[in-house]
Amino acid sequence: MQLGSFSNAVYTFCDWIARLAYINLLWILFTISGFVIFGFFPATIAMLATLRQFIRKNNPPVFQTFWHYYKKEFFISNKLGFMITIIGFILYLNINFLQSTPNELSSFLFYTSIIMSCFYFLIICYTFASYVEFEQPLGTHIKNALLITISSPIPSLFIIFGFAAVYFAVTYLSGLGFFFSISILGLVILSSANLAYKKIQVKQDKLST
Repeated sequence: MQLGSFSNAVYTFCDWIARLAYINLLWILFTISGFVIFGFFPATIAMLATLRQFIRKNNPPVFQTFWHYYKKEFFISNKLGFMITIIGFILYLNINFLQSTPNELSSFLFYTSIIMSCFYFLIICYTFASYVEFEQPLGTHIKNALLITISSPIPSLFIIFGFAAVYFAVTYLSGLGFFFSISILGLVILSSANLAYKKIQVKQDKLST
């Protein structure tokens, strides 16, 4: 009985490793097929949506599922990506400008902008997670992501530490990034967002009782 349980655990682990590698390769392929600029956001949404299916233990065919979401969300995800890119570019220019202006006020604003950029990064992660989880307008996804970022510090820390862990793993383990980096980051985002949703649900249940 114990041997069977161990074998099942090993099989499940290997199955997940294979799926993550395959999804990661599909993300790279479809990002490039959209000339990177137009492929990045649809491929990212497709990757997260496909991972979400496996987290829910639906076990759909990987390629067909990825391709379905890539086609379905191509235009809307690029619209979301355009907004994300514009705001991110403004923050980037602001940080560069403040960094090149040596005075006390600029230093204060520089670190404030860094903190804002970190919050913006978390909002993007939660927006992506919300996008593949709920059928809502883009504005609602962004508003909910902002509220979750403010009210859920623990899941946000998981995202930060998860991204840091993947960064160091990719840096020191040659070849890991090509097969696993993006898919594992997607898993970090979805798992952290699910934790945030559960915490919010528990708070709502307490308030309703």
